[in-house]
Amino acid sequence: MSTATMLGAIGLSSANAEPWAPSAPSVFSATDSVAEIEAIKQLKTSYFADIDAKNWSALRELLAPDVVVDTTGSGGPILVGRDNFIAFLKLTIGPAKTHHQGFDPAIQLTSATTAEGDWRLEDILIWGGTLGVHGYGNYHDRYVNSNGKWVIKYSKLTRTRLDLINPDDGTVIQADVPLEEIIEKVKDIIGPW
Repeated sequence: MSTATMLGAIGLSSANAEPWAPSAPSVFSATDSVAEIEAIKQLKTSYFADIDAKNWSALRELLAPDVVVDTTGSGGPILVGRDNFIAFLKLTIGPAKTHHQGFDPAIQLTSATTAEGDWRLEDILIWGGTLGVHGYGNYHDRYVNSNGKWVIKYSKLTRTRLDLINPDDGTVIQADVPLEEIIEKVKDIIGPW
């Protein structure tokens, strides 16, 4: 069965069929789609919770072994492999108190085993009680269903705004700070990455 037929699309074999003839039945029903999208939403919810809890082993299980994480839109490198990504997180935000929230997920199944999603992000990161950042941005992710479990195959975070905040009470000290300035302040605390 072709991919087009599995997804209920009109394949070449049905292109000459009578216009009123129904297309091949979809293997992926609306109910399946809702369940799969909910599973992906739960995956990303767990992703944020595991980062905040610094539960690196649980986070590792949410990522494909060959995941590609593009952090260039937030001042970091492109990382290949879940162990490389987790090592980078341990270095950069491991010492920070963090709180991540994802909003407005727009998830589309692209096949029975692949999907793409876009999320808005808002997070708070506090390093050692000396530097606080309230950040905003967008995630673009690709997911794959491997052995009945959705994992993140690709992720790109693009920052849209960063505010310096008082680590004690969250009040804004400086609004809309350039990304490069935030990166330098973080590197002053944790060292270069």
